[in-house]
Amino acid sequence: MRNFFCLLFALLAAQTNSFAGEYKVAVFDFDDRLDNKQTTAKYIERQLEKEIGELKLTHYSGREDVSNSIKLLKKLDAEGFDLIITITTDALIIANHVVKKTPTLFTNVNNPQYLGFRTLGPPGKNISGVSYYISVEKQLALYRKILPGLKHIGFIFDSNNKSKKVELPEARRACQKMGISSKIEVVSSKLELGEAASRLILAGVQAIAIGSSGMLYNNISHFKEVCNQAGIPIFSFNKKGTRQGALAALSSDYDLMVDNLLIPMALSVLKEGKSPGELPIAFLKENRMFINLSQAEALNLEIPATILQQAVIVN
Repeated sequence: MRNFFCLLFALLAAQTNSFAGEYKVAVFDFDDRLDNKQTTAKYIERQLEKEIGELKLTHYSGREDVSNSIKLLKKLDAEGFDLIITITTDALIIANHVVKKTPTLFTNVNNPQYLGFRTLGPPGKNISGVSYYISVEKQLALYRKILPGLKHIGFIFDSNNKSKKVELPEARRACQKMGISSKIEVVSSKLELGEAASRLILAGVQAIAIGSSGMLYNNISHFKEVCNQAGIPIFSFNKKGTRQGALAALSSDYDLMVDNLLIPMALSVLKEGKSPGELPIAFLKENRMFINLSQAEALNLEIPATILQQAVIVN
């Protein structure tokens, strides 16, 4: 009988230990890409699984709808997750207002100081995370290395993307500081891109830069031809734009953000019991330049050797 109770106790202890090691994590992406295998959300899952043996991670999407995202995040907050990880600026803005109880980390967001955070140090609430933010001034500095005579630039921003709230006013300030005149177009759909680019070209811009919006950098084909015909290079705030026809981008690497910044923060929350509010908002110390050599050739532009030596080359 004594052996029976010893065996029973051992089995119960083993079962308790296995449950104690299981962490329940929700990954919430504002954008509608649950069926895509090559996303930041799926990368987060793979990297967390390497660090945590017992992990129950579930993916959710707001399907690019604010009302739906509010309802879903409120539901997740009530379901007892150990951690919610949000993806995109839109997701952060909503989560910062509606998630009350659950520790929350964000990634793939613009400058948090323009998105409801007073400090980039420990926020003091139950939310912190990782930002891809690179100042527009640094972006313009790269453009000037490629086009030393750059004096007049056009910008295109997406009216539906929250990053516009950060990037548009900052673009104006950076241009004024650097002595560059600017012309800005704001569009609400990809169908408006061709006309917006044409207006900028007619206004005499020497280059066009597009903001941090998938609607913009995934649809460069809608205005690349008119820019090429005018000899106007396209610059992108996101590296993905260079695969679609942008000449160059200065961009944070989302995978490196996950590996070097987000995963260590998640482990601090899950394994050490820290509140996200204790963790400073994180940025990559080094960002990457991306150069599309095919576009450089099409525009008869010679990229300085100092840039090519450091850049990721896209063809």
